Amino acid sequence: MTPRVHAVLRAGGDGLVVAADFAMAGRPAANFTELVAGLNTAHTTWETLPPPGGPTAGTGGQDHVETWVAEIRAAGRPVRAVLGFCSGSVYAGAMHREISRFQDPPELVLFDPDRADRAMVIDYFAELATTRLSALLTPEEVEESVRAGRAVDADAAGPLELAAGLGALCAEILPPACRRAGLTGRRSTELADVLAAYLHWLAAATEFDVRPLWSSATALNSATDGYGLDAFPAAERPGLVGRVVQCEAPYQDLLRAPGTARLVDDLLPR
Repeated sequence: MTPRVHAVLRAGGDGLVVAADFAMAGRPAANFTELVAGLNTAHTTWETLPPPGGPTAGTGGQDHVETWVAEIRAAGRPVRAVLGFCSGSVYAGAMHREISRFQDPPELVLFDPDRADRAMVIDYFAELATTRLSALLTPEEVEESVRAGRAVDADAAGPLELAAGLGALCAEILPPACRRAGLTGRRSTELADVLAAYLHWLAAATEFDVRPLWSSATALNSATDGYGLDAFPAAERPGLVGRVVQCEAPYQDLLRAPGTARLVDDLLPR
């Protein structure tokens, strides 16, 4: 079958490995495409995609998980492992729980796992406006974007409403800036659409309690201070995952480092 809500990173054997992430073009951190390129496993590997059509009002994290898992189950392949990167680890844990209801539990491997909360949604938008989009926006537009984002945050009742409001700001601010940069037609709105989808994806993940989802996981923690399990208060770390492997690679290179690929090959069932 050709998946609709997953990207095929490797077509191979009967076993299936599923990775949860929001792979955005141009992000500094490595992605699962780079990890899979370094693996020796023959398992078919899929990566979650945002549900087609963009964010839908009222659609939460469990709705996304059920959409992905329904397609995984329909494929009829035994799932050998579920992988998650950063906040994608939240979805990986939830998918692992649902998959374990209809087959033997697969391996759960998390890379610099992080939970999602409301503050991450507004912080991402503010960081986006002040750094990543500063080449597109005028200084005045940057200031106005940050002010408008704070106003949306103050008025939003919950993370999903916050994400919807910030997504609307992206749709208002970015297309004119993209047109000034020479992007026309559909290309002028693509960036706003992608950012709105990511904000919704992040906000929807806030509904999950990660502790019961990650209890059996192997966590590969990068060498970058403040990332992965290091971002959790020390008192919360015991028992959060089943096993921790400390890696030498920094956060941005964790998924492309040869040492990471070797560790994952050792963890994946043959």
